[in-house]
Amino acid sequence: MSHNLRLAFIIIGLAIMAWFITPTVRWYFFTSEDKKEESNLSLDEMIAKGYTKEQIDDIQALKRLRSESVNMGLDLQGGIRIVLQADFEEYAARLDRTASSLTAEEKNDAMDRLISRLRGRIDQFGVSEVGIRKQGEDRVVVELPGARDPDRIKSVVLSQGALTFNLVDEQATAALTTNDMLMGVFTNMAKVPEYGKLLYFYSEKDDFGRRIRGAPVIVNKEPSLEGSSLVNAQVGGGQFGEVTVEFELNNEGSEQFALVTAQNVNRMLAIVLDDKVISAPNINDEIRGGRGVITGRFTLEEAQDLARILKEGALPLNVSIVEEEVVGQSIGADSVKAGATALLMAAILVGLFMIIVYRLSGVLATIAMLVNVILIIAVLSPLRFTLTLPGIAGLILTIGMAVDANVIIFERIKDELKIKSNVADAIISGYDRAFATIFDSNITTIIVALILWIFGSGPVQGFAITLFFGILINLFTAVFITRYIYEELIRTKMVKKAGFFFI
Repeated sequence: MSHNLRLAFIIIGLAIMAWFITPTVRWYFFTSEDKKEESNLSLDEMIAKGYTKEQIDDIQALKRLRSESVNMGLDLQGGIRIVLQADFEEYAARLDRTASSLTAEEKNDAMDRLISRLRGRIDQFGVSEVGIRKQGEDRVVVELPGARDPDRIKSVVLSQGALTFNLVDEQATAALTTNDMLMGVFTNMAKVPEYGKLLYFYSEKDDFGRRIRGAPVIVNKEPSLEGSSLVNAQVGGGQFGEVTVEFELNNEGSEQFALVTAQNVNRMLAIVLDDKVISAPNINDEIRGGRGVITGRFTLEEAQDLARILKEGALPLNVSIVEEEVVGQSIGADSVKAGATALLMAAILVGLFMIIVYRLSGVLATIAMLVNVILIIAVLSPLRFTLTLPGIAGLILTIGMAVDANVIIFERIKDELKIKSNVADAIISGYDRAFATIFDSNITTIIVALILWIFGSGPVQGFAITLFFGILINLFTAVFITRYIYEELIRTKMVKKAGFFFI
């Protein structure tokens, strides 16, 4: 390859890398902490706080900038990690089958739909780089870097989201007495008719703001309308300033809703979410237009979460939390400091070793090593990579491997200098002879890194990605950048003696 062609490759490569790394630099060095906090607001929260369209557009642009940057993972900035267990027994029962009769394809399809619905719910929190992945056959790992409210996250994740509208059997409900209750639980099931279903009101709250089980109510077992007819839900306000959730139905649902309300004027219609009666308003007249309002003494956050759940729809599988971990922000900051210190110490020690042993060549190798780290971050930016501690470990390993290629080249050049008096010929011959060795040694590591990337998950995958791109960039800097610098030094006749390059 000619000298000028090598320069062209370097310029094009560095220009592309500069384009890639720009969002990361803008986010971490030119965006204030206040702006970063604002970027965590959801659209509903911005509207509720009275943000103008221009302000919302600015924050949405910040969100896009953040998504195009290399983000820090859960272990570096703190947050919440939840492992969910899917209930295939209940899922199979809904299909009148047994869990053992479900095929692997059916289970995978159900898990994919579960992850899709969970992502839709959680993404609207505004949390940066939500990590949702399948673990094994029936588990889902949810990681939310930067999240600070585990109770709210869990309530949104665990809510099945099954909304129904059921007519209240007022006569059967009126027949219920305190004698039918034992420690707040209804026990006299003989009073529940065959067509009915016993539920409880969850409209009251305790001193901590949690919804508590209230009075029992009997509703028709068959719902008058399913939540699948709902096409939109949003936070609204009542005539007395209370927070409500407004919903809109599709054409079929609108017709059904109008029919139900027309036939049952002066009856109570229970709004049921996950078998909990949120409210049971009285039907005063036929309701046309497919629009309605859910009331229930909501806080703004509760209304936002309910609207979010209703818009995304019911989860295809019931889930339960089997693991829960909250990583504090201070712990994440300590991890960042420790990782940065390790990376810096590795770079300094390796750089000193190279300069002591190889003089000017060691300086060039150290510069190439630093360029390597910057280029790795640049490559990871468009991939929307989330940097974790294993990822930092991959970067540190890449530092060692970056100089490893240069050591091979330098030693080969030293061998050539023993039989050639011309420095320029020795350097060019050393590079040509060393390339095959460098390529062979790195290709095996690339294959291993690729396998870990494809089949690994979580921390293993993060380590594999940084290692994979680190090796590729190492080849680029060794074959193109350092060689071009050597050729330029030789061409300008700045160096004539081998001793200036090596001890």
